[in-house]
Amino acid sequence: MTRTTSLILLPGLGASARQWEPQRAEFPELAVPLWIAPQRRESLAGYAARMATAIEPVGPLVLGGSSFGGMVAYEMARHLDTAAVVLIGSCRSRRSIRPTLRFLRRLGAMVPVPVFGLAKFVAPWVVGPFTGLPPNVWRLLVEMFRDADSRLMSWACSAIPAWDPAPLGAVPVYQIHGAKDRVIPAARVDADEIVPEAGHLLNLTHPEQVNAMIRATMAEVLNGRSCQRGSIGAE
Repeated sequence: MTRTTSLILLPGLGASARQWEPQRAEFPELAVPLWIAPQRRESLAGYAARMATAIEPVGPLVLGGSSFGGMVAYEMARHLDTAAVVLIGSCRSRRSIRPTLRFLRRLGAMVPVPVFGLAKFVAPWVVGPFTGLPPNVWRLLVEMFRDADSRLMSWACSAIPAWDPAPLGAVPVYQIHGAKDRVIPAARVDADEIVPEAGHLLNLTHPEQVNAMIRATMAEVLNGRSCQRGSIGAE
């Protein structure tokens, strides 16, 4: 009987399953769960625990995400039989986020939800910090932001600054990061692989490197080997 691996990836805040199109092309088994509605004053850990209840993986589970999605996946891994976690332009602590952005997120937490809806009309300016993106990636980012759940974004602005996770312990974590990430600077994370010239959305701008990491992780899991630092993707 052929063994299979479940692959679940969560998009970043303000993004959707469309973010993972470059990965779905190579991994047809990829599943991207829909975000659930956050509860009032819910912690990121509590939200992730509820997200995990809807997951029914078939075979060993490789769980991961981009940016905010990686943070949620990190917490979800505690509640699932997770074989490995992959963080793609994400982090294991709120302290990895650029301090100025953590401050802005606190301000954002005080902004009424309808304001996030109005922000969608100025989406091109909201995503301005992501300069240098290829036109097709930039357009996709704007479209996803305009379609995003305003309530989820408002809640995340409060939940992320309060996130203080404990290590996952026995669950292996593999992290790939862009050298030019302006949201979560590479210098503030302990990534296994730094992709030169890549920014925050490296799964879209550098899919070859990200896909290679995912592919190697899944192979390690299927072979029953622990994903040790430095082994995944090594020649």
